[in-house]
Amino acid sequence: MNWIDLIILGILLLFLLEGLGKSFLNEVFNFFSFLISFFLSLRFYNLLGNFFEQQFAVPHSLSAVLGFVGVWFIVESILLLIITLLISRNYLVKEMDNFLRPFSFIPSLLRGLIFIAILLVLIGSFPIQPKVKKAVNESKIGSFILVRAQSLEAPLKNVFGGISSDTLTFLTVKPQSNQSITLGFQTDEFSPNEQLEVLMLERVTKERTSIGLKPYEFAPQLLPPARDHSGDMLKRGYFSHYSPEGESVADRVKKYNINYLIIGENLAYAPTLDSAHLGLMRSEGHKANILSSDFNRIAIGIMDGGVYGLMITQVFSN
Repeated sequence: MNWIDLIILGILLLFLLEGLGKSFLNEVFNFFSFLISFFLSLRFYNLLGNFFEQQFAVPHSLSAVLGFVGVWFIVESILLLIITLLISRNYLVKEMDNFLRPFSFIPSLLRGLIFIAILLVLIGSFPIQPKVKKAVNESKIGSFILVRAQSLEAPLKNVFGGISSDTLTFLTVKPQSNQSITLGFQTDEFSPNEQLEVLMLERVTKERTSIGLKPYEFAPQLLPPARDHSGDMLKRGYFSHYSPEGESVADRVKKYNINYLIIGENLAYAPTLDSAHLGLMRSEGHKANILSSDFNRIAIGIMDGGVYGLMITQVFSN
């Protein structure tokens, strides 16, 4: 048992205490209204979200969250009003409720379990400190609940995934700079995105041909060191032309016994390919590499970290 388990037990205790001595039927109805409101919000959040987006020009990612919260509030308010009227006006229901009052903590506890399940899925699905994710996976209660709540991951990502992406911004460091930036996270959840690598090569080619330069020749032998570096930065949580051991792009290329006269490197960390390419072209040093006549070969290694964003390494040589 670890600190995540203790927090879960604390939350469950709060829900349990909150339900003690309350109306049993009220707590049962509260539980079902919570459940119904949650699933209806997942199903219809886009309807209200589109209203916010079209009428008030709210960004799509924020409108999805507002739609989710709005639908939840509307549905739960209506259900609680109906429930209150039913209980307060029915004598038999009141008598039954008094008999069952000692068991009112049970539905309250169930509501707490659902709340914890939602929270754990959000922690497991979005960019959170790796030590927190690890603690969840290693916790006895947390891991047990998370495994049984994985079906909620996709719908919750639909609602909150945009907000997660919007928190990522374009990041780069100057070519040949020894600056190192701590990303604030580490992840093994990434894979090469060949489709985006090809697309970025097309963007680079268009930039060069638009000013009369020859397009780069794709150098497949440069691809492994480019991908390796992108993956290493995500895995170890840093952003730099130099690894924590001090290895440069030249060192990484030499490991693969690749011959070259001049070597260069561009790095970008961004939520989308468009923002990465635009950011590189707005940076004089990176733009100079892309449009340099000193280089004639290129490989682009893109590791797709999902909600963690794209880590991009462009390696140039001649």
